[in-house]
Amino acid sequence: MSIENPENSPLSFSQDWCAKDLELINHIEVFQHKPAILKKVENRLIKLKEAMVEELVSCAPQLPPGTDIEKGQIARGENNNGFPFLSLDIPQNFSKTTMFTYRILFWWGHYLGFSLILKGDKLKTYFQLLYAVRNEPALQNVYLSLSPTPWEWRLTDEFFTPVSSLSKQEWSDKINLLDHMKIVRVYPVASGSFKELDWTQAGINFWRDMTPISLG
Repeated sequence: MSIENPENSPLSFSQDWCAKDLELINHIEVFQHKPAILKKVENRLIKLKEAMVEELVSCAPQLPPGTDIEKGQIARGENNNGFPFLSLDIPQNFSKTTMFTYRILFWWGHYLGFSLILKGDKLKTYFQLLYAVRNEPALQNVYLSLSPTPWEWRLTDEFFTPVSSLSKQEWSDKINLLDHMKIVRVYPVASGSFKELDWTQAGINFWRDMTPISLG
């Protein structure tokens, strides 16, 4: 399973200019268009946030106390493993012992990802609920993070596995090593269907598909 776009070959540390170096430092178009592209991303995330605020009204009593279901948080950065990103967290609840957040991540050159990140007293229950529905149609394109940190986004076999692929023994062995649960569905930017993707509907669909786990 390798969903991540192929990375460039390892960087050369030679001090001499190579043909590729000169080609790239003379290529300015991506930087000229980057602000407008990221603004389009931000606008789509704002629209999704507004839809999630409405979606969360009915299930607010089932969320952990103190969970933000209105403000949301849009973050922006330049270096997620070398690539720019924007993210939206709603609902979100972070503390030293609890994590309950729905994070939407646009990762330049990689994908638009929808993820549910859970941690706390109900963690064992979350895993049990996920295991119970792992073979349902809605879970067939969802991946479970195997990373010791919830902030790993590289979709390689080392860090992620389809939730439906693990045997019962493998499931038990792996989840016993984790202090959180992170599940994700991605839409690669290289996909031909990415242009027409309705971010709001895709985001609402993922949240609804995961409610048997998060609200179960």
